[in-house]
Amino acid sequence: MQLLFELALVFSAAAATDKPLPPPVIDMHLHAFRVGDTAGAPTCPGRVRSFYLPMDPGKPLDFSKMIACSNPMRASATDEALMRDSIAMLRKLNVRHAITSGDLPDVTKWRAAAPDRIVPAIAFADEFNKNSVDDFRRLYRAGSFSVFAEVENEYLGFAPDDPRWEPYFAMAEELDIPVGIHMGEGPVNGAHFPGYEAYRVRFTSPLLLEDVLVRHPKLRIYAMHYGSPMVEQTIAMMFTYPNLYVDVAGNDWLMPRAQFYAQLKQMVDAGFEKRIMFGSDQMWWPQAIEESIQSIEDAPFLSTSQKRDILYNNAARFLRLSDAEIKSDSQR
Repeated sequence: MQLLFELALVFSAAAATDKPLPPPVIDMHLHAFRVGDTAGAPTCPGRVRSFYLPMDPGKPLDFSKMIACSNPMRASATDEALMRDSIAMLRKLNVRHAITSGDLPDVTKWRAAAPDRIVPAIAFADEFNKNSVDDFRRLYRAGSFSVFAEVENEYLGFAPDDPRWEPYFAMAEELDIPVGIHMGEGPVNGAHFPGYEAYRVRFTSPLLLEDVLVRHPKLRIYAMHYGSPMVEQTIAMMFTYPNLYVDVAGNDWLMPRAQFYAQLKQMVDAGFEKRIMFGSDQMWWPQAIEESIQSIEDAPFLSTSQKRDILYNNAARFLRLSDAEIKSDSQR
């Protein structure tokens, strides 16, 4: 009986390898969250979302009325399911490196479950994180994290060039730690969305990164969500500061597809296809990883080489992957 079981494993493994994996992907924006109150919560992918439902400010906030599609994606039911299903999706889609942020114990748990995929990240602009610069320096040198992300100053109601963040940017430049900072849309009806009352749209402006980039010319930094919807400002900043990259996370699966494509094409047409990186912004819906990759693959205005740049090559350059790592990623 044991022999039959072992033979079955061999044959199943052989069958699995018959189907080649897709080309490698780097996800610059993944989250190791806990499900909490979002367990089973629905959300609509952008390819079926053509509009946002209006809300009456005189009535209580009803999150169920934000769902404007008949077949929404559902959040995982438990923390374990979220981690398991997200990692399974990374493997299925050949996501070789996923920059994963969240509470450090949760990120550490995900990393232990998939050390070949999860790249640990931590945020310094986090009201729940009271680590000092020295604390972060110690954690970085201990290998507890590799990237500062997602830096959520905007959700806290502060500009990215606020003086309180200066010591952290200086440390990131000194130690050559990449930084991913939120520069984009926040929650719908943000001023009344529980937990996001401090969010302010004006801090989305990529122009607010200018003094940071002037002070830290060697800083590796990427604007998450590419400063959407302020794409003209993003283009101006990328033209002037060659060390500024962007990711397309969240916008690639959550926003209306027409809007995302118009913004992505605008950045590509402006000549910045080599500094646009893929990200899923997977929070509680593992299906979002596949949805977001497909949005790039389906983009009618992108060439095959441009798709590969966005899905892998640009991030490999930004993260300074070695030739050996890139070769290993491409073997499938």
